[in-house]
Amino acid sequence: MTDQELLTQLDHTPDAALTELTARYAPLAAAIAGRVLPGRQEDIEEIAADTLIKIWQAGDSLAAETLRGFVITTARNLAIDRWRVLRRRAEAPLFDNDAEDSAFLEQHVLGSLLAEYIRALSPPDGEIFLRHYLLLETAAEIGARYALTESAVRARLHRVRKLLQKEVPL
Repeated sequence: MTDQELLTQLDHTPDAALTELTARYAPLAAAIAGRVLPGRQEDIEEIAADTLIKIWQAGDSLAAETLRGFVITTARNLAIDRWRVLRRRAEAPLFDNDAEDSAFLEQHVLGSLLAEYIRALSPPDGEIFLRHYLLLETAAEIGARYALTESAVRARLHRVRKLLQKEVPL
């Protein structure tokens, strides 16, 4: 069954369509959520289910050619939202120390052209960029770490984004 048939079937036989959606897209949603929330299986399963509900809710407005992208984006956004809630409750600490931060960053960004460019940035701009976009730290958290104001952190992030747009062909 194609994605177009699957979306059409959501209107006519939703039970069968949801079964097919679950088989086809729940593993993808779970994999995306697992990257943001490693080791939190209950949360991962809930995010996968919530992603399928979002497909069902948006059924008529979705295009078959964008369904996979919708799943990826929705699962990622739901996982980030959950991570932020857990972080506020101190149930999901980011890392215990900076050595673990560095190891995580190296593992996830090492080898790409983007990583080479970020490494070449003057300190702490590269670290600020990675902490914000990869580790999902807020401007306030980064500012506290580097004794900067939130607006200074945002300004640095803006400058790095502008430089990346010019320098790194993605």
